[in-house]
Amino acid sequence: MNDEGPLTLGRRRHGTTLGRSVLWITMAGAVMLSRTSTGMAVSTIVGAAGIAAVWVLTIRASMPIRRAVPAVRRVTGRPLVAVAIAATVLAGCANDGSSPATTSQSVEKSGTPAAPSGESAARHPDGRIVFGRITRVDPLYGQVVALFAVDPDGKSLVQLTEDDTAFPAWSPDGSRIAYTVKLPDGSVQIATMAPDGSDDRVLTSGPGIRAWPSWSPDGSWIAYGYSPTLPDVPGWHTVIYRMNADGSDQRLLGRDDTFDREPRISPDGSSVLFVRDDDEANESVLVVRDVQTGEERVIEAAGTAADHPSWSPDGEWIVYNIAGWRTGDLADEHVERVAADGTGEPFAVTDSTITRAAFKPSYSPDGSRLVFGCIGSAGDDALCLIDPDGSNFMVLIDEPGESENHFSWGLGS
Repeated sequence: MNDEGPLTLGRRRHGTTLGRSVLWITMAGAVMLSRTSTGMAVSTIVGAAGIAAVWVLTIRASMPIRRAVPAVRRVTGRPLVAVAIAATVLAGCANDGSSPATTSQSVEKSGTPAAPSGESAARHPDGRIVFGRITRVDPLYGQVVALFAVDPDGKSLVQLTEDDTAFPAWSPDGSRIAYTVKLPDGSVQIATMAPDGSDDRVLTSGPGIRAWPSWSPDGSWIAYGYSPTLPDVPGWHTVIYRMNADGSDQRLLGRDDTFDREPRISPDGSSVLFVRDDDEANESVLVVRDVQTGEERVIEAAGTAADHPSWSPDGEWIVYNIAGWRTGDLADEHVERVAADGTGEPFAVTDSTITRAAFKPSYSPDGSRLVFGCIGSAGDDALCLIDPDGSNFMVLIDEPGESENHFSWGLGS
C-alpha cells in the first residue's frame, strides 16, 4: 500500500482501512484523503449522495499493525477518533481498479443461467450464493453495486441486477431474494425478486432509508433497518423495523433511541440479532432481542468491535467479523464465531493478518460452510468459503478488476 501523497478511497467492505486511516464509506461514493503529520484528514467527499456518509478515524501514522492477534485479545483499546461525519447504510464497497485474478468466469445477464454442458439446470444440492459486485463508476454516485448469483462450486454465474442494490437475503424456501435498492428519488427501499432476477417488487416507499432485510424462518415477515431521513441529517441513526413479507404492517421492532442496524432473525423466529453502535464509546456490540417480550441481551463474548453478524442454521452459533475500522487496525478484521447464548470465548475462524482480512460471513443452508469476503490475488475483495472450524479455505471467485461483497447463501431454486 502506498503511504505517500493523496489517496483516493475505493476500498472494500463496511469498514475500510486505506494505508493507516480507517473510515466508513458509502455504497457509491469516493473520498479523497490527504496525509497529515498526525494521520489522515478528509479533503473532499465525492459522490456521497444520499446513501451513506463517512466515518473518519484519525490514527497515528506510526501506529503498528498487529498480526495474528488471539480472538480474546483482539481489542486492546480505542483508536483516536478525530471526526465522526455520519454513519453508514449501504457501505461495503470494493476496489474498482483492475488486477490479475485466479478465477475467471463468464456471466449470463438476467434470466435463469444456462446449465453447463451435460449438467442439469435443477437446484444445486448445496444451494446458491448471491453476492454484490462493483460493476461501474457513476459520475455522480461513484461505485455502483450489482447483485450476482453463483452455485457453491463456482458454476452458473448470473447477474441479477444492474442498479444500486445491496444486502441480498434469501427467503427460507429459496423462492425469493430480498435486497436493498436505491431509487431515483434518492430514497433507499426494500425489494424482492425471483432467484433469476425477474419479478422484482419494491415493498416499501417514502423518504429515508430501509436496508438490511432479513426473513423470518416461515417467510411470513421481514426485519430491516429504518430511518426516515438520510445520513446528512444531524442525529441520524437507524432503528429495527418489521413488516409482512408483502410490505404491509410496517412497525417498530426494537428501541427508537439507539443506533441499531443489520437485523438477523433467529432460525426459530423468537429473537432478532443486530449490531448496536455507540459512537461516543467507539463500540459496536451484538444484541439479541426477544421478539415477543422486547428483552435484550448483549453478546459480551463478541467484544466491542463486532460487525455483520449471522446465525448458524441451528441457532447455536453467531458468526461475525471484527471491524478493523472500529479497532483502528486492518489486521484485526477477521471472522469469529461465538455461542449464541453468549457463553465461552469466541473462536477465530480466519487468521487475523493484514493479508487475509475477512468480512461479512454467512452460513450455508446446512451449516457446514461459511461464505465471506476475503483479500483476493491482487488486493481486491474475493468471494471465499471456509468450514466453521477454520479448515478447507478456498477462494471461489476472484475476478480481474472486480471486488465481491454482500453475501447470502440460500437454498436457491
